[in-house]
Amino acid sequence: MEKLVEVKNINKFFGKKQVLKNVSFNICEGQILGFIGPNGAGKTTTIKLLLGLQKIDSGNVLINGFDVEKDFEKAILRVGAIVENPDYYMYLTGRKNLEMISSLYKDISKERIDEIIKIVGLENRINDKVKNYSLGMRQRLGIAAALIHNPNVLVLDEPTNGLDPEGIKDLKELLVKLAKKEKMGVLVSSHNLLDLESFCTDVCLIKNGEIITSASMEEIKNAGKSSYLIKLENTKNLKGIINGDDIIIDEKYIKVFVEEKDVPNLLKKLIDNNEKIYEVRKDSLTLEDAFISKTGGNVID
Repeated sequence: MEKLVEVKNINKFFGKKQVLKNVSFNICEGQILGFIGPNGAGKTTTIKLLLGLQKIDSGNVLINGFDVEKDFEKAILRVGAIVENPDYYMYLTGRKNLEMISSLYKDISKERIDEIIKIVGLENRINDKVKNYSLGMRQRLGIAAALIHNPNVLVLDEPTNGLDPEGIKDLKELLVKLAKKEKMGVLVSSHNLLDLESFCTDVCLIKNGEIITSASMEEIKNAGKSSYLIKLENTKNLKGIINGDDIIIDEKYIKVFVEEKDVPNLLKKLIDNNEKIYEVRKDSLTLEDAFISKTGGNVID
């Protein structure tokens, strides 16, 4: 696959505090990269450096082969982005908003606007005023605005914030279509792993300004320790028995990340501490589980 974005060892300081430390990753055509980490991990700062909105202290970013800092106009020419909440003229229709945005570019035809409206699925509501749109529809309109100039890279920062389940489902379907049919490279930043797990092809995990791992979704979920769910009579007396990689699900269940060979020893330890075990089962490893097993910390804030 062709590399569309190359982020190479970028560092960023705010005063004396280093917020990004040698951050590196790539985005290829047809790829949906989930850029994942807790709030404050450095996701939005990385995106702003990638888009040339802040100065890189060291390292560099190439988009379609052009350096963002040395050749900004050519680098950013085929990039569409939504960072934080997009603004609209609420009293105008969706179409009129897109027409105003298209006037900022050269040679955006009416046919191109109609094509984008169809791609994002707003044909039936594009002539309604934006003030009457749902949050999910406004998100679609924002993506339409980001796509109007025919980019091959799309960058979305926390795009699911505030969306209801139906809006999240629609957004997922749209991004998959853009990656597969339009051959775009898509970066989706989020701290909510459940939103990303079902549609991202690749994952980049960041914590405290450092990349922990970058791999395909399949590799991420199959790496590391296995997950086991254990049902006890209660979980009130586990202090000192389990460690930081174990999660108490509720008053009866714990989830543990251990190698299969270590399960008998764990169960013996619980029994020796007079814990009554009613069920043990190997659980499917989620993206959140994979993050926890690698970092020892919960990514959901």
